[in-house]
Amino acid sequence: MSSKDSVLIAPTHIAAIAPYQAGKPIEELAREFGLDPTQIVKLASNENPLGMPESARLAIVAATAHLGRYPDPAGFDLKQALSARWSVPQNWLTLGNGSNDILELVASALLEPGSSVVYAQHAFVVYRLATQARGARHLVVPAKQFGHDLPAMLEAIDATTRVVFIANPNNPTGTYLPNAEIEAFLASVAQRHGTRVTVVLDEAYN
Repeated sequence: MSSKDSVLIAPTHIAAIAPYQAGKPIEELAREFGLDPTQIVKLASNENPLGMPESARLAIVAATAHLGRYPDPAGFDLKQALSARWSVPQNWLTLGNGSNDILELVASALLEPGSSVVYAQHAFVVYRLATQARGARHLVVPAKQFGHDLPAMLEAIDATTRVVFIANPNNPTGTYLPNAEIEAFLASVAQRHGTRVTVVLDEAYN
């Protein structure tokens, strides 16, 4: 079949998504710019420049003893530890394969064609991708000093809005919102919109 005769199977909003460009590995960056890889510190992918903690290495070694069995899909032990650490019920907790997975779960659960999402200019690229993948509408609020303009984001919420994404600290600009400003924003959203709008506070870089 020629390209002229081909049929688009995916919905238009899916076909329009550009592939995600992950951060370059240190080795690739060193080759491209002729740098010494031992002198490069990579922060773009939220990796620890000091390397893996010994406690994590030992935990991985211990976990390999059970690789012939599926892990607990509910993550009971981890949820129990997090529940005790943060003093919240276990059924408040959802686990994911990294924060991207959680963001995608939120989008899958709450968005549909005709709904909308509010997020800031220069915010994490996955907010745009997750929104577009569900056929929802982008309400992108201009940045304020490369960060989130919370009063403007509050005003951008309309009758179709289901999710507001806030990255704090922001990725990729590194701006930070004080707790008091976040708390005031959450209270205002709840007062105006009740439970119809979910605010996702993304603290992956905290």
